[in-house]
Amino acid sequence: MLKPEQIAKYPDNLVELYSKAEIDIIADIARRISTYEYFVPSAEFQYLKLKEMGNIHDEILKKLTSMTGKTDREIEEMMIEAGYESIKLDDKIYKKAGLNPIPVKQSPALLEVLRSGINNTNGLFRNLTRTTANTATKQFENILDNAYMQITTGAFDYNTAIRNAIKDLSSKGLAAITYPNGHISYIEPAVRRAVTTGVNQTALKMQETRAQELGSDLVETSAHAGARPDHAVWQGKVFSLSGTHPKYPDFKKETGYGTGAGLGGWNCRHNFYPFFEGLSKPGYSKKTLKEMSAKKIEYNGEKMTEYEATQKQRHIEQNIRKWKREYRAMEAARLPKDEAFAKIIKWQDMQQDFLKQTGLKRQISREQIS
Repeated sequence: MLKPEQIAKYPDNLVELYSKAEIDIIADIARRISTYEYFVPSAEFQYLKLKEMGNIHDEILKKLTSMTGKTDREIEEMMIEAGYESIKLDDKIYKKAGLNPIPVKQSPALLEVLRSGINNTNGLFRNLTRTTANTATKQFENILDNAYMQITTGAFDYNTAIRNAIKDLSSKGLAAITYPNGHISYIEPAVRRAVTTGVNQTALKMQETRAQELGSDLVETSAHAGARPDHAVWQGKVFSLSGTHPKYPDFKKETGYGTGAGLGGWNCRHNFYPFFEGLSKPGYSKKTLKEMSAKKIEYNGEKMTEYEATQKQRHIEQNIRKWKREYRAMEAARLPKDEAFAKIIKWQDMQQDFLKQTGLKRQISREQIS
């Protein structure tokens, strides 16, 4: 079993790598926006825009593709470490129960699961490279169109229109994926989600395969403070993998295992481990589980659960990153950076006060841009 805090740290290196690429690309786009020729007839504007979009697309693709080798190695190392670690901890429980699990390297089934997880996650990142090039190019097109419209109609003066365009670009970051429903995922959360989900799902599948090898049916889910409300209802409980045990509920049905919204799904840090009646002791008491979901954190007089507090912390971190991106973008475009600098200070002060009041730990990797 992997601990929630272990799973949470796996994305950090790749998030930092892609964050650096993102800010370089944003700075490049900001320079292009600030030097673009807007005072041209509409037909010429469309021609120049298409040419510039092609350049942007190629630059983004080149930038992200250049990281493929490093990304592949990082993912493979993470997967192997996580997979072996999760099995090692489970095997200790199996051995106490009198079972004799074979080493991972001698199990074709486990090695196949591990290799499949590595390939799938690497494939996901290659697809992320393509979709980011396409989606970010469309983002650039929309920004240019808005700036051109504001300038040519006289809605805003030239400098204000350029500033608005760069603020729009840096506000959320580089667009990575556009879903059929119109929702846009930006590159930093997309990378973090891909790594967290890929690592945890591969480790879970290896654990499930090990349980099948040994004919073990019962598992206990991990639990952590700050769990999503719909996950908190099943964390720290015992389930039947087969769903046929007369005493314990169906694991997949109750936890949603195998679905995006369930255990091991999008950004989920829950795990499970073997449980043997008469031998295993429940890892979490009812009191402990209740305390994990209690409103015991106070901020400005408001009581919050740890989940609510961490959501507030993510909001503050997102704003720090947002204004840091704008600072770098304005710097690249040689425009005033005063507002961005003042906002960075404001949100950093807010964060310091929030952490002091709540006792939560600062997570530097979530607020930095390279």
